[in-house]
Amino acid sequence: MNGFIEHHASTLALLAVGVLLIAILLVRVGLRGRWLPPMVAYIGLGLLLGFVLDRAAGEEVRTVLPGLRLLAEAGLVMLLFKAGLEADLKDLRAQLPNALGIWFWNVVISGLAGYAAARWWLDLDAFSSLFVGVAMTATSVGVSVGLWQDAGRLDSHEGSLLLDLAELDDLSTIVLMAVLVGMAPLLAAGESLIQPEAGVVLLQVVGTLVGFLVLAGVFSVWLEPRLTAFFERHETDHEPVILVVAVGFLIAALAELAGLSLAIGAFLAGLAFSRDNRVARERPVIRGLYDFFSPFFFVGLGLMVELDAFAGVLLPAALLLVAAIGGKLLGVGLPARRRLGGAGALLLAASMVPRSEIAMVVMQRGLQVGVDERAFAAMVVVSAGTVLFGALLVPGLLRRT
Repeated sequence: MNGFIEHHASTLALLAVGVLLIAILLVRVGLRGRWLPPMVAYIGLGLLLGFVLDRAAGEEVRTVLPGLRLLAEAGLVMLLFKAGLEADLKDLRAQLPNALGIWFWNVVISGLAGYAAARWWLDLDAFSSLFVGVAMTATSVGVSVGLWQDAGRLDSHEGSLLLDLAELDDLSTIVLMAVLVGMAPLLAAGESLIQPEAGVVLLQVVGTLVGFLVLAGVFSVWLEPRLTAFFERHETDHEPVILVVAVGFLIAALAELAGLSLAIGAFLAGLAFSRDNRVARERPVIRGLYDFFSPFFFVGLGLMVELDAFAGVLLPAALLLVAAIGGKLLGVGLPARRRLGGAGALLLAASMVPRSEIAMVVMQRGLQVGVDERAFAAMVVVSAGTVLFGALLVPGLLRRT
């Protein structure tokens, strides 16, 4: 049996990819217009695939399907690259004074609420709780944006503030994740952070991050326009798109090798291209690549976790969901109340409640460095619950305000 598997490893990988693509299409069609985020179903596919492989042919089957891992990493890169590409830094800089105060308390309160709930309600260790806290600071406004667009409110002052806060959340969550992953060896070993070694590690992480930011800025201002213009002049069939994706993978891989992560590098690569209007014209093609690759990231997440991790986690996850909702309602609603009034602040806060892609990216990095699988399982429930909460509450609040 092992000899057959080794001899046909690449064929089995193609077979698995084909089956998964059909399943992904069925999930996408079946969940269109519904409140359950497809991400949860994709993770379920990964869990199911891992269960079947373990029961059918044993653990060794996982080692002969490297194609799935590669596709999962490509999905992670496309996920964060698209987030960076869609960031409007010029508008964000203009709105920063208005959004900064709300963003600060949003991150602090939602992060502390997530950490406390994970530490004492889920009874997780401090290391895993820190990753949950950082994941809780993220925001996924995809559901909310659609609802605001349907109501014709996205171009309003409140709609612009919502988008700016979500972008700030993504930026701060990714930076916090980079610091946390860099400090992970010390934290996992139970080392005190009040020591010279911790300071050295923190300086290395921050220095590397700043270095990549500078390089991405230089590339964006000086090199990227010239490369894009060159390939645009010689374009026959989407050469600029190939350039964009290639540079995204290169920067992501270099960031991983430098000790940051694929996620950080992919996000910075997206930011580097976000200011070029010529790249914006190719976004439909990039969106197609995103739709192809990103589900494999969540399938890969499911493959990293055993089904047993979900046993008995429903009640603790429900408590964590309460903390996730309460953290955003308080963290966004209280500082926004003075500016938007009670109803406007509640609408903004409820729109910031959903957690999805960025939160699960944080948990994926956590799993790689030793976070408790129960934390991941609970965050899957939290993601589904917060998206459902936003989808149910925000339309009514939009009508009332």
